[in-house]
Amino acid sequence: MEDLAHLVEGMRFVGSEFLVWLWFESELFEGSLQLIDGTQCELWFESQLLLVRDREQASLKGEAPSANPEAHEALRQGKLPTKARIRLIRNELEYGFVLTADDLSLSSAKIPAQLKKEKDEQFYERMYLIEELETMLEGLFADFLVLRLGKAWDSFVLPNIRTWVKEDKADIDGYTRKRAEAITRKRK
Repeated sequence: MEDLAHLVEGMRFVGSEFLVWLWFESELFEGSLQLIDGTQCELWFESQLLLVRDREQASLKGEAPSANPEAHEALRQGKLPTKARIRLIRNELEYGFVLTADDLSLSSAKIPAQLKKEKDEQFYERMYLIEELETMLEGLFADFLVLRLGKAWDSFVLPNIRTWVKEDKADIDGYTRKRAEAITRKRK
């Protein structure tokens, strides 16, 4: 059991790296991300962003905390996101949630307004919408893992993220092409 606890503790960085990657991609592609099923969604960080390094933290709040110059400065100082409020829109359905990096947990989830009139139909619709949110996040996480665990991470993902953190211009076309190749190759 102690080995499992040690393994879990040693992998906590993955959630923070996932949040950095989501943040990077949302800014790089101006909020428009492609999901695993080929559909598009809009994703951006809103109202709350917490970045931590050791005992230092930067807690940013406001309309678009990830766009705040302090957010990039915190990244340059080695702070990583540990909690972020995210807005995700797909097919005109709008979701909001807080994603915590340590355990990749969702909280404060807000799903689209109910469309059905009947109580039992509302319940099933609600479950469907929660399942849709889960499917979208699993797809994004799967894409992240394909990149993170493959050669793509060191060869082009991490260099582009580092360029972005320094506020230099990332190679959008090259990144997009190589990202698509890496993910498509892994899915086959």
